[in-house]
Amino acid sequence: MVKSTPSSKADTEQRLDPASRGHSKDSSTAPKGILGFIQETRVELSKIVWPSRRQLIGESVGVLLIVLAFASFIYLVDQVFAWVATQLFL
Repeated sequence: MVKSTPSSKADTEQRLDPASRGHSKDSSTAPKGILGFIQETRVELSKIVWPSRRQLIGESVGVLLIVLAFASFIYLVDQVFAWVATQLFL
């Protein structure tokens, strides 16, 4: 197990300060308001790795098959319980 020690008491206090969480050091230079939001949104969207068309179709088909399999299983279990209930109560 590796133990890390903080470099100074100020670093520890800053790390534990809830007010400093979630803010980068250079956030004060970013524009505020709607324009800043739009700029930050564009930057974040540029970081996204979008799937290719082939990958998107393949994964969508996989999800649909899994949903169909679970729906079929639930339907079959429901039918078995319905049959058992009719045998017991009628």
